Amino acid sequence: MKTIRSRKNWKFNPQDINIWDNFFTDECLKILRHRVLYGKHVDYQYDGYTAVDYFKNEDYLSELIAKELCSKIKLPPFQRAWSFVYNHKTKGVKLHCDPSLINLNVWVSTDKAIKNKSKNGLNIYKIKPPQHWTRADWSGDRNRINSLEYIKSKKIKPIKVPYKSNRAIFFDGAYFHNSNGVSMKKGFENKRISYTMLFGSQLE
Repeated sequence: MKTIRSRKNWKFNPQDINIWDNFFTDECLKILRHRVLYGKHVDYQYDGYTAVDYFKNEDYLSELIAKELCSKIKLPPFQRAWSFVYNHKTKGVKLHCDPSLINLNVWVSTDKAIKNKSKNGLNIYKIKPPQHWTRADWSGDRNRINSLEYIKSKKIKPIKVPYKSNRAIFFDGAYFHNSNGVSMKKGFENKRISYTMLFGSQLE
């Protein structure tokens, strides 16, 4: 099965924030959406959303996507992936970093499901945590305020990526990032669903 749409330009800058629209094929996008929307298995229940993990060598579709993608652009080794399914109205994922060299985030819900178009996107701050910080510092709840204060002290403004179905965002996973809130229309199939892949390792 082909998972990624053909592109005229596969130019990729790992130091920048790369945005590619119409990323997955229709078949792949539909599978990514429906397998978590209608699946019974959930790995984690967070405040306002649930998560399903896909670890390396454990999910056929994620491995297929990673293999096809790495044949197009130079990426570090695939580490893991996951899907998030959000409540119709919630804050979304809080400010954090990921221990990866490259993150790939793709929204797989439809554009028609969006209620508030100023929400549902992604904020990315092009700054990494200090080297002495631990996972609890850059990815835990206890130091969320410290992370915000650190970003403000460096006068870093977020790069706001608007929501668009099938929009792929590649960026350095160690950059601080968070959801721009979630606001979706009523209805089971209108829930906001995202799919994330991590490539390479850092911070730990």
